[in-house]
Amino acid sequence: MNQNIAIDGPAGAGKSTIAKLVAAALGSIYVDTGAMYRALAVYFLKCGLKPDDTAGIIASLPGAVVSIRYEDGAQKVILNGEDVTPVLRTEETGNMASITSAIPEVRAHLLALQQSLAREQAVVMDGRDIGTIVLPDAQTKIFLTASSAVRAKRRYDELVAKGETPDLAVIEKDIIERDQRDMNRETAPLRQAEDAVLVDSSDLSIDEVTNEILRIFYKNNGILIAKSAGFCFGVRRAVNMVRDCIDSAKRPVYTLGPIIHNELVVQEFENAGVITLRDESELSEVKGGTVVVRSHGVAENVKNEILATGADLADATCPFVAKIHEIVARESGDGKQIVIIGDPSHPEVLGTIGWSSSPCIVISTKEEAEAFSTPADSRLCIVGQTTFHLEKFKEYVEIINKKGYDNVVLNTICHATQSRQEEAKALAAQVDIMLVAGSRTSSNTRKLFEICKERCKDTYYIQSPADLNPIHFPSDRCVGITAGASAPNTLIQEVSQYVRRTKL
Repeated sequence: MNQNIAIDGPAGAGKSTIAKLVAAALGSIYVDTGAMYRALAVYFLKCGLKPDDTAGIIASLPGAVVSIRYEDGAQKVILNGEDVTPVLRTEETGNMASITSAIPEVRAHLLALQQSLAREQAVVMDGRDIGTIVLPDAQTKIFLTASSAVRAKRRYDELVAKGETPDLAVIEKDIIERDQRDMNRETAPLRQAEDAVLVDSSDLSIDEVTNEILRIFYKNNGILIAKSAGFCFGVRRAVNMVRDCIDSAKRPVYTLGPIIHNELVVQEFENAGVITLRDESELSEVKGGTVVVRSHGVAENVKNEILATGADLADATCPFVAKIHEIVARESGDGKQIVIIGDPSHPEVLGTIGWSSSPCIVISTKEEAEAFSTPADSRLCIVGQTTFHLEKFKEYVEIINKKGYDNVVLNTICHATQSRQEEAKALAAQVDIMLVAGSRTSSNTRKLFEICKERCKDTYYIQSPADLNPIHFPSDRCVGITAGASAPNTLIQEVSQYVRRTKL
């Protein structure tokens, strides 16, 4: 049985956009029901029928077979073996489709074609009656909605972008009235199927909605994907900044160190002409252009060195890391001894040290915390690397607290890291197999692996889909997937797809 997805919802909820993205991510066929109605209209025109010839249209229906296929990623609408995609958007076709789509027999014929298509291959279909009438047995059903105000604003922005001057209040009034008509019409009224999952897109981005629907789909296949998996805010901001620099900044574009701890992303940028400097010692090679400081941040003097080259500085330092820099500069200036709990070789820690006006002490293990000693009258300020293991941070702080120093403790592990670790902990405890995707050079991914391994003995570190080959995924086992903050969404989807295909 094909694993079909039915997406229903009111007008303006973004169903078509989301359905296309979901289909692309899964390698399924997106069924454009509107295009199928237009293909029937092309057939009627080829038969020489007029829009008002209802009897003739009904009589001709048995001779019309419409299907959809993809070639090089492009959708092709096939009518009786012929690709009619180029003529679907003509005014004549549109007018015929508008009239004939209201004929019950036409709707019934197309319904049979759509159901036949779904039996032959996995499809993603959107509309207002897909889960209730067209694909009542779909494995995954979604009811995608958003508030009328949000849908109106989306439509308003579309019209403004086209140069029109719409009235937002009028648009929202029209949407509310259309909702009422759709919910109360006699034929295929808009309603949520009893087994459909409600997804409210009001406060979500397109990517967030797409990922939420994919998570629901994979859950139905015994695969649980952590909501927090993948790029965090700081990493996404840094990656987008590099992309913006490639498009518009002063050339050449450099990054001071790999922009993130992910070889695939770094290679993508290098293929686009970005030059990766190993460290600040290579700044002497910079001749103008733009230097991007990655999300890990750098010492203050390094920023000055960049500016001294004559290059533009694009600072992608994560705001949470920049906050630590402010704390360290302030507290060390006040005479406090700075203690950083983190990895002494991690670029974030090295950069943070550069903001202290006095030597810093870095503690990375329980043994180092127990051995820590400084004059009894020392005043301490303890901070943490943003991606450090939260439970270990608390443990080491407690060890230092027992020594009786006058200290200030600031938990600077970022909220996203904490949430990711807590979700990974909970997920690993409820699955049979746990996969942690990301680069082995990523500190936060290694922490996730450690956390998951403590709770699920069958935990695997996945740097690329090739790492999945030796792993066996029985169909009756539940698989959990999380990913580090530097793991691109493409890696998460490749891992998810591999597991789904293997479990079938």
